[in-house]
Order: sequence, then structure tokens, then C-alpha cells
Amino acid sequence: MPHDHGPGHHGHHHHPAPASDTAVLWAVVINVVLTFAQVAGGVVAGSVALIADGVHNFSDAAALVLAFGARRLARRGPTAMMSFGWERAEVIAALVNYTALILVALWLMGEAAGRLFAPPEVKGGIVIWLATLALVIDLGTAALTWRLSKESVNIRAAFLHNLADAGASVAVIAGGVMIALWDLRWVDPVLTIAISVFILWHVVQDLGPVLRILMMGTPAERDGADLAEHLGEIAGVEEVHHLHIWALDEKRDALEAHLVLSEGADFAAVIAQAKAMLAEEFDLTHVTLEPETRARGCADRATGGCA
Repeated sequence: MPHDHGPGHHGHHHHPAPASDTAVLWAVVINVVLTFAQVAGGVVAGSVALIADGVHNFSDAAALVLAFGARRLARRGPTAMMSFGWERAEVIAALVNYTALILVALWLMGEAAGRLFAPPEVKGGIVIWLATLALVIDLGTAALTWRLSKESVNIRAAFLHNLADAGASVAVIAGGVMIALWDLRWVDPVLTIAISVFILWHVVQDLGPVLRILMMGTPAERDGADLAEHLGEIAGVEEVHHLHIWALDEKRDALEAHLVLSEGADFAAVIAQAKAMLAEEFDLTHVTLEPETRARGCADRATGGCA
């Protein structure tokens, strides 16, 4: 099995330069301005789709604020209270962002459903102009956060949502044209429901990796059986059990395992060889290995782990 574990996990800390936060701040400012413009315009034009797009933009701005704070918090080193450091703060911020998006999407779908059966008058011209402005700003925000999205699940979530916003803005523009030309008022609530479903689809796609980290699941690119097989091939190792691998954060994975060694094996030499192999072949440096023998017993004897 190839051991290409992707750019997302590294054995060492890497914090982007603080100057990169300027891009995040600019993205927050323009999204907040856009939110007020779209919500106000939606109220004047009577368009719930435009309000939906504006609320989604506000959620993106809030997510970017969370991202900014989490990035700064993540730069703190380990402390006596937080021995692993604060880097998982970005993962928690991403979870908050996704939870908020789910609530927003469900609320918008409820609002749109009520209008679907009694569509109010909508001013298509205002919808077209503000949705066009939103499209430009969404693409600009995505450009500001594109480079940072490669370094953080938190920023990546905001980046993907801005791309989703751009697609939603295109849909709202099309709806505004249809309303302005043919007075198809039902298009507005239908588009709102479509945008909400689009938001939920993105959340479902992105939420899995975040929950995997918080639930200490095995990283998707890791194979526990393959790791156990490689450890078992080391001279002096008879069995590998109690193997756990999880992500400390986006950039660091950790592993622990019990190695049942043959009688007379050099414990120190075997552990040193195992750690060197894990670092070189799997980029795993946060490793805890417990040597055991059948004669001395082990922690898993009750479950037959080293019977």
C-alpha cells in the first residue's frame, strides 16, 4: 500500500505568518457589507431568495471571524493545562460554522415554503443588481482565502462556502431576470429552497472530516491494518495489538500500540527501529509504543490480546 498521506498531516507544527490574517480580515469586512446590502435590498424588493443569499453571506463572515480567532488561538504553544496545544480550536470553530449553516438553511426553507403557496410581489431589477454585486464579492472573497484554505479546515470551510455563494448568486440573478421579464414570482421561493439544499449538501460533504478529528477516528488516509503489518515485520515483534491512530489536529497524527516481543529481544532496539520506520515511511512522529512479552503479561490479556 502506498504511504502517500497527503499534505494535510505533518509531524511538525507549521503556523502561517500573521500577515496572512489580513486577507481574512478583508474577507470579513466585504462580506459584512454585502450582507447588509443584500438583506436591505431583499426587504425592499420583497425577495426572500436575496435575503437567503445575504444571510448565507453573513454566516460566511461569522465563520471567517471564528477562523481568525481560532487561527490566533492555535498559535499558542502547549501549556500545563493544554499539553497538546490549541490547534484543535480551528476544528471546533469549523464545527460551530457548520452547525450554524444547518440552522440557517432549515430556517430559510421554512420561510420559502410559506411563500411558495402565496408568492408576494418581487422587484426583479433590485434582485439582479444586488445578486450581481454579491457574485463579484463572493469571487473576491474566495480569491482572498484560496491560499489559506490549503492550510486550515476552518478557512477551507469558509472558502468552499464562498464558492457555493457564488453559485447561489448566479441562481438568484437568473431568478431576478425571470421575475423581471415574466413575473414568475414562484421562482423566488423555489430558488431559496434550492440554495438551502445546496448549503446542506456542502455541510454534509465537509462535516465528516471535522467529526472524525473530534471523535478521534482513524484519519481517512491512514490504514491501521497496514501499520500493524509493518510493525509486525520488525525483527523481534511477534504480535501487534491495542493499536490506535487518531488526528491531534489537521496537521498531526498520533499512534499508540502494544508490541508483544519474543523472549530475549532487545526492547530498546526494537522500539527505536519501530519509531524510525513509522517516522520515515508514515510520517508519524507522535508515537507511543509499549513493549510486552507473553511471559510477563500485558494490558490486553483479559481480552486475549496477547494470549
